Amino acid sequence: METIEIPVPKGVLGLIFDLDGTILDSMPLHHDGYNHALAPYNVSYSKEVFLSRGGIPTKETLLMIAKENDIKNFDVEATLEAKRLFVENHLERIQLIDPVFDIMSAYHGKLPMAIGTGSNRKVVNEMFERFPLVGQYVSHVVTATDVTHFKPHPETFLKCAELINVRPEDCVVFEDGKPGMQAAQAAGMKVIDVTKYL
Repeated sequence: METIEIPVPKGVLGLIFDLDGTILDSMPLHHDGYNHALAPYNVSYSKEVFLSRGGIPTKETLLMIAKENDIKNFDVEATLEAKRLFVENHLERIQLIDPVFDIMSAYHGKLPMAIGTGSNRKVVNEMFERFPLVGQYVSHVVTATDVTHFKPHPETFLKCAELINVRPEDCVVFEDGKPGMQAAQAAGMKVIDVTKYL
């Protein structure tokens, strides 16, 4: 895959990263996980809609899908568990996105960094076990478990800024999803759409 070096804006004092689709190439696996979990309801979740909702937690996404498809007797907890198990059983498919990881490596110890993700704490801990360097480079992580309002609300990224003790206007967010980019802008932060460079 052809990649271009991702720029870091001059003068920023803190770096904030989304996780899925930004640091980790996990989106195809998550998409397959949704379709596996939704198969008993004969529902197919399109890739376009899935990508447009990057950063929204799985449970909220499943409830949206159920409403859109008018699924009767939808067992959201069982579907959530089926999706989680599918992803857990295929973690070997996930790879680091090198151009983003290069930024983390280059700024490690130079600028404070945090991760702001729509994934829950359990999933994030599993990812850190699989990719220990991510956890070594970034100790501050805000997950869906830690917030009341999810992306596109700015709470996730505002909490990240608080944890790294940097004013929101001095932070840059690296994102691949529209809701996350909207959240970063609502937080008053600079935002880099990493998909333009991958």
